[in-house]
Amino acid sequence: MDLYPKAEKFVLETWEKVNNPNDIRHAQRTVYWILQLKQEADEALLIAGVAHDIERAIYGDWKKGSSDPEALQKHQALSAEEIEKFLLAEDAGAELIARVKSLIEHHEEGGDEDQNVLCDADALSFFEDKALRGVRRRKANGMPKEEIRKNMDYYFSRFVSQRAREIAQLWYLAAIEEIDK
Repeated sequence: MDLYPKAEKFVLETWEKVNNPNDIRHAQRTVYWILQLKQEADEALLIAGVAHDIERAIYGDWKKGSSDPEALQKHQALSAEEIEKFLLAEDAGAELIARVKSLIEHHEEGGDEDQNVLCDADALSFFEDKALRGVRRRKANGMPKEEIRKNMDYYFSRFVSQRAREIAQLWYLAAIEEIDK
């Protein structure tokens, strides 16, 4: 685990430069949830966890929570490219770089076992920290309840494992309750 501390420092400093404490917390909590879902997570999975959204710190939040498949693919690809640049500069091995990229390139929808862990950890971090806040913000901005509900249902549908779904259930139900108020 020689590169993880350096990758974490790089990612957190990149977010600090754009003054985005919410995404710093999201990156850290994604790693926390990875370790809850897979205690024996390897270095590549932890690096992917902390760096999965890094492109937003560099290019801005141009996709603004979009669920459009093309936007999500671009987001994943750009994040994978940015952490690849860092890992190359750190002389990381080709195998580690390829694995980190593959994980990040599938963090929105999952795929293999570790891609699923990253997808679930990302979604858990979202629900834990942003679901209720996001519902309140959308309501305050006048978004129709049906649209807010559709958004929450979309995010909840992203969970791959039953375990992650069960963990998020209380946050999801609190968000739904807030929508219905």
